[in-house]
Amino acid sequence: MIGTILLRGGQAGQPWQVQTHNVVDAGLLCAGLPPEQALALIGRVFGLCRVAHMAASARAMGLAGHAMPDHARMQDEILQDHALALLVTLPAQLSLPPQRESLCRVLQDRQAGRAIAGELTGTNVSLAHMNAQAFEAWLATGQTENGAFLPRLLNCCRSALQGVGAAVGMAGLTPQAVQARLAHERGQPVPAMAYDASIWPDYAHYPVMQALAEAGEVTPFARLVARLLEFLACLEGHVGGMFARVNPFLASLGAGFGVARAARGILVHAVQVRNGLVTDYQILSPTFWHMAEGGLFRQAISRLRPGCAKLSVECVLAALNPCVPVTVEATHHA
Repeated sequence: MIGTILLRGGQAGQPWQVQTHNVVDAGLLCAGLPPEQALALIGRVFGLCRVAHMAASARAMGLAGHAMPDHARMQDEILQDHALALLVTLPAQLSLPPQRESLCRVLQDRQAGRAIAGELTGTNVSLAHMNAQAFEAWLATGQTENGAFLPRLLNCCRSALQGVGAAVGMAGLTPQAVQARLAHERGQPVPAMAYDASIWPDYAHYPVMQALAEAGEVTPFARLVARLLEFLACLEGHVGGMFARVNPFLASLGAGFGVARAARGILVHAVQVRNGLVTDYQILSPTFWHMAEGGLFRQAISRLRPGCAKLSVECVLAALNPCVPVTVEATHHA
């Protein structure tokens, strides 16, 4: 998705409202171009998740030389997205010292990934496989200034998110949902858009996530922990399962479709080419699904407690991780 999001309201008991502005359909920009030029255009207009977009685009258009996705570059892109949020952006918002030196090490010294992960978490034990008691014990190590950085960060996030609401549980995105949405473009009834296209379905089965889920609802804090787990998986090179998520989509959707795993979840490009020119180009990004009526982002914001502090809203946004800038207007600093 290309555009901006504005959050308004949240005062005097009034619900939050979501508005979109300057939305551009990048697929329309590709119409009438040869596939090679369309691919180059996709690479220029998408700054975030650029590698994933180009991989999905090339596969959808069947371009020679792009048949195999470059998982190493995708992993780098995903790692960078989560690292920037966890080590610089969120700390600055929470009045913690940004970890710029650690960020540089994460991005430049991949051979030291496991050691860096241990330094940042303060443990060599897998967070994903912790039960509720073990995870609470790990969080407790971050309650002092001498604790490792990531448990300190997560403690601050949990405090900021206490009682804010915005929990949403919905089914993960499926190939069938993608096909139904594209069929609507050909004049059929509007399908449901309430699917979770984020990274959450890749981590929902882990013990720590099952401990954090609340009666089938996924809290913003749980979604932040999912980002943490993915950051650590990329840092330590354990990403096979993450990229395997696209396989059912590729098997079901067939020619004319490209699917990639991006930092925000599942990304789909659907392209029709006739006589050497693109005649139809559709991009179904995670934010496309989540910003639809009844989508994950809109549902989460509709359940966000009115009057909560701007800091809490920023933590919710970090958990939802939309791919466009979000402006928060007229909030109380509770």
